[in-house]
Amino acid sequence: MHTIARGIDPALGGLPEGALARRTPPPGVVYGRGSLGSRGWHGPMPVPSHGPHFYVFQLFAVDRRLDLPASFGLEDAVRAMSGHVIARARLDGTYENP
Repeated sequence: MHTIARGIDPALGGLPEGALARRTPPPGVVYGRGSLGSRGWHGPMPVPSHGPHFYVFQLFAVDRRLDLPASFGLEDAVRAMSGHVIARARLDGTYENP
């Protein structure tokens, strides 16, 4: 898991392209600790000539603000979302670095 974030205001109706790729998140958004051990977006970057890599991007809508610790990670988010997910979006993709 490369990136995890919370606090995207549903009233916004969306985020501009690349908004979560910036070092500083959009107002109200907080980055969690991703699988690479850091915060923020780290896009696909497979080893050159290693073949295609598969990626799953997910977005969850929840029915309440999640109570997460300041240094939250995936496990914290999954635990806090349990029983509160009202919608989910998923995009599967592949990327190969020639």
